[in-house]
Amino acid sequence: MEKPRFKDTGKGIYYFLDCVLVECPRCHRCAKIIGNPRKTHPKLVCEMCGLTRSKQSVSIGSEKYGEFILWLTTDCCGNTLWAYNKEHLDFLESYVSASLREHIPNINNNSLASRLPSWIKSAKNRESILKCILKLRQQLNFK
Repeated sequence: MEKPRFKDTGKGIYYFLDCVLVECPRCHRCAKIIGNPRKTHPKLVCEMCGLTRSKQSVSIGSEKYGEFILWLTTDCCGNTLWAYNKEHLDFLESYVSASLREHIPNINNNSLASRLPSWIKSAKNRESILKCILKLRQQLNFK
């Protein structure tokens, strides 16, 4: 039986920013920020209450996206596990579940896999993180 593998493709965090799931500041349901900040000005859209806002800039790399709280966040292994959207969650699950992780030789330090925190990379946290990823997947069903 072949071990699950993860092959780093060199994708950076900006690859996952075309549509970010956040908590709507008005109705507290799931809203979307549409538009990759490297390509355009992102726009918040809430299909539940109709709120829309244009964003001039956003900061990335934490459980917040600018001033917005990410929809997909949970406490995990004494840290916060977060994902921008389903594709980002799929990436994390693929990385964590793999017992063999292959990296592209001579790749710069911009790939998301190379930038993950050590607690996510640690095999001792694998089962706990996968349970948390499952919990986040359930949140996708209730957006």
